[in-house]
Amino acid sequence: MAAGAAAMHALLLPLLLLHFHVGVTSAACGNASALSERMDALLAEYDRGAPPSPRMPVRLALIVRHAALDERRSAVRMLADLQMSWEDARLSWNSSVWGCGYAGVPAERLWLPDVALVSAATRGADPAASAGQHARLASDGRIEWTSRLDLSAPLALRLDDWPRDLHTAVFKFASRDHDSDQLDLTVAHAEGQTVFEAGAWELASVSHSTETWRRGDGERRVVAWALGLRRRAPAHALATTAVLAAAALLLLAALLLPPAARPPLCACASFTAAIWLISALVRLPGSATTPLAVELAGALCICGGLAALCAALTRLLAAVTAAPPRRLRSALAAASSLCSLAPESGDGGAGVWAAAALLLDRMLRAALAIALFLVLCLYL
Repeated sequence: MAAGAAAMHALLLPLLLLHFHVGVTSAACGNASALSERMDALLAEYDRGAPPSPRMPVRLALIVRHAALDERRSAVRMLADLQMSWEDARLSWNSSVWGCGYAGVPAERLWLPDVALVSAATRGADPAASAGQHARLASDGRIEWTSRLDLSAPLALRLDDWPRDLHTAVFKFASRDHDSDQLDLTVAHAEGQTVFEAGAWELASVSHSTETWRRGDGERRVVAWALGLRRRAPAHALATTAVLAAAALLLLAALLLPPAARPPLCACASFTAAIWLISALVRLPGSATTPLAVELAGALCICGGLAALCAALTRLLAAVTAAPPRRLRSALAAASSLCSLAPESGDGGAGVWAAAALLLDRMLRAALAIALFLVLCLYL
């Protein structure tokens, strides 16, 4: 029994000491007045106008909160947090003496890296959101500070893949007053994103890159983030596919009919594509390119008109009663070895013109079928 009690006491003593140490540390961190006095004493001799070292490495991370594209203004708006971290040995302390390893200090009392947006933008950092923010100080001199950003940058819309289009907006950050020998910017870690998914756009990707910006006699390190925004329009995509497929099927059905029965289906196909074109052009904003779906719908309209024109030409050619030229007879004789044509009459030329009309109809139908195949392949 005595040996068991001694072993129990040996186990409980380290636990009690650990609990006492944690309690003292928590109490020291919880004593805001004592921590504030010690921090004021530490900052009394601190020069916020001087950088911590001649060559200061600063790590950046961009946390995207919201991103959307305004098609009317051709601009991308992004709400994000630009997190910056660096080390300043002048702001280190003994955590065992202070009893606290971290502290919050108003950012205006510290040296802050002059990292700013250097790409085209109509808005910059949000002063109201960043005012009064506290930087996080660690006992080993590590400092973390977050700048609230509300950025709106112009974007050249390219609607080639509408309504499945994807746009990329690039935001570049660099120091305006310090070159890369004084302020070295690097990316801290992979970007996280917390985006409110509502509206017609979703954030598809966030990527970063670094480059060198030559300005004057020095070089500045530039960190760029590229945001990929994808349109959320499944109904438009489905309607576009259905309309293009319906118009193409109507034209294919018309090509299988005789020339006399072909024009109504051709007109119906062109009318279907034209109605969709009118409704699509009302919704589309101004852009640098034409959507592929609009080009294909226009091509289907033209194919429908050409199919009707081919049917009319075939019927007019078959109705000719004049004597056919000798070259036409020789051309039909050569073509008859490749495909079956209508038999020519022995004395009159009506059979020759009918055979020529049949050959012309087959050639035009083959050309239109190839055009429809290319239209479907381009879209699908």
